[in-house]
Amino acid sequence: MFPLSSPCRCVIRGCVPKKLLVYASKFAHEFEESNGFGWRYGSEPKHDWSSLIANKNAELQRLTGIYKNILNNAGVKLIEGHGKVG
Repeated sequence: MFPLSSPCRCVIRGCVPKKLLVYASKFAHEFEESNGFGWRYGSEPKHDWSSLIANKNAELQRLTGIYKNILNNAGVKLIEGHGKVG
């Protein structure tokens, strides 16, 4: 989905996906703790893994577009592909 030659490989493959998944993992605990602060829910919160992954991927696509536009506007010629050494 995201080529290895992406102009923002570190962001797309590391920092942002990790943060989104870590943030998502903390909500279950927050829901539990909120009862002590007066919050009530009609039912127990449920998690939808496929929604999380789809939304994460959409955000990564958005960021990829931003990075490509920044490079394009700076006059950078982006060559996407793979290389081989030796």
